[in-house]
Amino acid sequence: MDTKKFIDGQSKKAYEFFGNHPKDGGYIFRVFAPNAYKVELIGDFNDWQGQGLRKYRTGVFSANIKNAKKGDRYQYKLTTREGEIIKKLDPYARAMSVKENCSLVGDDDYDFKNKKINKKPKNIYQVHLGSLLKDETFSFDKLIDHCVVNNFDCICLLPVTEYENYKFYGYKSTGLFAFAGRYGSKIDFKEFIDKAHANNIGVIVELDIYEFDENPYFLDNFDGTNLYTYDFSDIKYNFYSGLNFDPGKNAGRSYILSVVNYWLTEFNLDGIALANIENAIYWQGQEYRGINQNWVELLEEIISFIHNNKAYAIANLNGTYNLDLSFDYVYDLSFRNILRIMQKSPFKRDKYKRDVHDLIIADNSKKILGFSYVDDFLDEASLAMKMHGEYKLGQLKTLMTFLYSINASKMIFMGNELASFKTFSVFDKTILDTKSDENLSFNNFYKDLTSLYKSENALFSEKSITKFLDIGGYSIYAFIKSYEENKFLVIINLTDVEYKIPSPYELEELINTEALAYQGSGNINGSINKNDFIKIRPFGSAIFKIKEDK
Repeated sequence: MDTKKFIDGQSKKAYEFFGNHPKDGGYIFRVFAPNAYKVELIGDFNDWQGQGLRKYRTGVFSANIKNAKKGDRYQYKLTTREGEIIKKLDPYARAMSVKENCSLVGDDDYDFKNKKINKKPKNIYQVHLGSLLKDETFSFDKLIDHCVVNNFDCICLLPVTEYENYKFYGYKSTGLFAFAGRYGSKIDFKEFIDKAHANNIGVIVELDIYEFDENPYFLDNFDGTNLYTYDFSDIKYNFYSGLNFDPGKNAGRSYILSVVNYWLTEFNLDGIALANIENAIYWQGQEYRGINQNWVELLEEIISFIHNNKAYAIANLNGTYNLDLSFDYVYDLSFRNILRIMQKSPFKRDKYKRDVHDLIIADNSKKILGFSYVDDFLDEASLAMKMHGEYKLGQLKTLMTFLYSINASKMIFMGNELASFKTFSVFDKTILDTKSDENLSFNNFYKDLTSLYKSENALFSEKSITKFLDIGGYSIYAFIKSYEENKFLVIINLTDVEYKIPSPYELEELINTEALAYQGSGNINGSINKNDFIKIRPFGSAIFKIKEDK
């Protein structure tokens, strides 16, 4: 590592120097604490009695511990200039014991056999590992198999860095270089990524790089000063009681850059999703407070670095994002508006016609649309539970048809492909196997829908053209998707009324939510001649191939 680059806030490889690393049969430990008077190392290797570290003029403290071995627990014991003694975790440790507030010695190497997937994601599966692992039958192999059969081409994992409080889903980390031990070993995780690539599935990891846990053993008041945080109390803490990184502090800047580099390169990832992007762009995540220019500049550097490593930079957000920072994709909340429509009674849905129209014709080529984990616990109801009235699965099928027929990459949260009626909770297990007939029939529909979506350029390509059709009626929508010579007609019925629409085309029906295989009424169209009627059942939808439109 170039020490000057680190001190200047420009190092992307600080983890290769700081932390603990094998040396001369033992391990060398290095920590950056420029304002500390003294630093001692306490751990299993010295019976927690303490051993002084040598201080260099750069602010680095270092010691070579001959009898340190892999798995040993340790902490840093710092004496501040005011004489206060504080104990700290190693910011750069690659493993830790959360319950004991200890860092762990050692690391695990792994040689990847498969290259990352060099293609843009079409259908993304968002996953929270913690709730999956509560199922005793779950394995990483099982997750990969599930993604293959359900036509997902990419897995996006909620944060997998070490964290203390389960209710924060992995956000507010207590160790940004450490893989969360509750999810298994680092080798387990690397093997999972390698097997995913072998099955042509990309892996994206979400990183929460704007904040960290308020645990007093972590980065707060690290050397007796705000080495990583803001100096002012009104911006030091965020709305969720996490501590904000100050990107204007060089130690924090090099730390953040190194975290991104570490996860991107060490784990052979296809992309990095940056969580809650609004918390970085705007002061305290609030647009009215103005733009945080230091964070914007750092994000631009991070995005450029991700691109240079042939990976995708994705922005996830739960609020406002009005800038163009060259993200490849932004997870956009606009499809949540359609979900809100589906929560209303049918006779109220027509007044949202403009919103639906605008979403259909919008250029969503740089967006990811769909449903995140947030949509599965908002209103204390799963996606399926949110559908108005009794005919919930029929409406959910139509909602999915709508989603997979507009221009955008797609993302759904785990369980939505099964129409789960169980509200997501990090404290409960998520089961991907289902024996319910209605869940299985919905899943059959989802598989057929996504198979069609991924096989037709007109449905997934950024270059496909959308033409909105005004067919009259009440809360029913029709549009044509075309790519070169291939054209498809999509009809979405958000009402409880059956429609019969004269067809100006010769059509072949490819999928209909009312098919018996999906526990529908069986009232489908099949092949349609020009001027024949297209029948669309209440809350139904269908996709047709246009065979002749002259």
